[in-house]
Amino acid sequence: WKTVAHFLFWVLLWSLYVLILCALSLNKYGGLEEMFKRTYGFILSIEDLSPNIGVFWYFFAEVFDFFRNFFLIVLHVNILFMLLPLAIRLKHRPCFLAFIYLAISSILKSYPSVGDSALYLSLWALFVNELLDMKFSFFLFCGYLGISLLSPVMHNLWIWRGTGNANFYFGNAIGYACFQIVFVVESVSAMLNHDRALKRSNSNHREVKS
Repeated sequence: WKTVAHFLFWVLLWSLYVLILCALSLNKYGGLEEMFKRTYGFILSIEDLSPNIGVFWYFFAEVFDFFRNFFLIVLHVNILFMLLPLAIRLKHRPCFLAFIYLAISSILKSYPSVGDSALYLSLWALFVNELLDMKFSFFLFCGYLGISLLSPVMHNLWIWRGTGNANFYFGNAIGYACFQIVFVVESVSAMLNHDRALKRSNSNHREVKS
């Protein structure tokens, strides 16, 4: 516990130092309150419904205002229910756990970008040997490739040319989210299967030795 307490102390000290610097630099622009409102508040409130590669913009454009706060809470709290079970199940693989957390946050972000996917996909290369038996890998590759080609086309047709339909672009966003979900589920499944196979081979090796 000493190490944890020492780590938390320095994290709190560093956070306090950064907040003080931010408060001093933003004193003429509304202070910390305005900063949090325009950063974290903007992400949590989802007031800007401009089209993006996520699904929240379309959902909140269609939902009744009466239910808006309810769905805001549901969608933002949803990610919290995944943190603890994944941490317990993948506690022996912290790097892979961080990779899965990044992928899930990319799926459930209010305003996702291509850079979010690029981050976790670049980390996927760290686990190539463990994920060799991952199912639907070719299907996922074609899906990611197809979405990356179709999304800019649909966006151009709808936003700039005015000849497309919002549902076409939203369909790409739904497909993108589905491919990411399948990717996360299959990655976790392949890693757990690899760990089980490794455990069985180790136990068989011990039995042969004994």
